[in-house]
Amino acid sequence: RQPAFAWQLDEIARRHPVTLDEFLPALDRRPNGGTLVTIDDGYESTLDVAAPMLAKAGVPALLFVPPGRLGGTSSWMPEMPDERLLAVDRLRELSGYGIEVGAHGYDHTDMAGMTPAELHRHTAEAATALADHTGIRPRAFAYPRGLHDPAARAAVRDAGFVVGFSVYDSRGGRWAVPRADVNALDTRRSFRLKCSPWYPAAKQVLDRAPAVRRMLHRSIGTARR
Repeated sequence: RQPAFAWQLDEIARRHPVTLDEFLPALDRRPNGGTLVTIDDGYESTLDVAAPMLAKAGVPALLFVPPGRLGGTSSWMPEMPDERLLAVDRLRELSGYGIEVGAHGYDHTDMAGMTPAELHRHTAEAATALADHTGIRPRAFAYPRGLHDPAARAAVRDAGFVVGFSVYDSRGGRWAVPRADVNALDTRRSFRLKCSPWYPAAKQVLDRAPAVRRMLHRSIGTARR
């Protein structure tokens, strides 16, 4: 899947890739003129494969990791339960490639419906753990699987994060900034569509019209595995 990632990076490099510092002011003066690359979970391949390719392309990135899972596997994912996650002592290497580390909950548990004590563990305690591992307190947060509710968003804010990220769902404003998921099955056409600033909102509308979504999906196509 490296060839797909390579051409995706070429596309992003032409779209003014930005760091988190450059992205944050855009939250208050839309539209955002750049592309922020975010990566979830923190697999070993993120450092071993993706990081050098990102650096070579001149594309900064923001990686969200669950500190309670570091050094283990992605056992929460039935389709790939044995994928290795970065060990704690490798997190500090990421900054050398222009990759900032953010929090992804404590152990990748869905956060909607959590108790206050659980939310504290998955936000404030997760931030402290990552600060201990990297020497830098994380500024950004991404909800596992993009799931959140008002209590989860408030916990992220109260834990001192400056921004929270969801997936498509923008109901929480600054504490649930929508993202578009990109993978190796994207064609150049679907990738460019997902990079459009209006795509997350359009995706929510299409999800309420399955027939239209299927028709659009057929017209765009998917890449061969």
